[in-house]
Amino acid sequence: MELIRQQEFVQGFHYDALPEEHSEETAINVSLNPFEIQEEMNIDPEDNSILGLRIEFKIILEKVMLTGDVAQFVQIVGRKIEKIEDLTQEEVNELVRPLFVLIERMAFEITEIALDAPGIQLNFSQE
Repeated sequence: MELIRQQEFVQGFHYDALPEEHSEETAINVSLNPFEIQEEMNIDPEDNSILGLRIEFKIILEKVMLTGDVAQFVQIVGRKIEKIEDLTQEEVNELVRPLFVLIERMAFEITEIALDAPGIQLNFSQE
């Protein structure tokens, strides 16, 4: 699968210290939305696709809650994708992996600074 990726972007990222007693739970929502190819994009709409990828997350750690929203646009060259079911699970994983890496990096950096200790290493890999 040939991909042309736009730069990932962070729409929101928030750090909160948690009280000892809390009822928050980790939640991660991944969405992939096909976008209509416009004429001014100079992309053949018959043989290519553009997907909007988004991960909204609430990650609960021992004393910390991280929340946010990261996104990216990806062009899939030579393949028409009209719905998520057109992709295998492995292809979905390949598409969203850079966004999970971005979340891992932000979590490590901000917890290192905020807690004045080694950063918390998240691991979203499926192995």
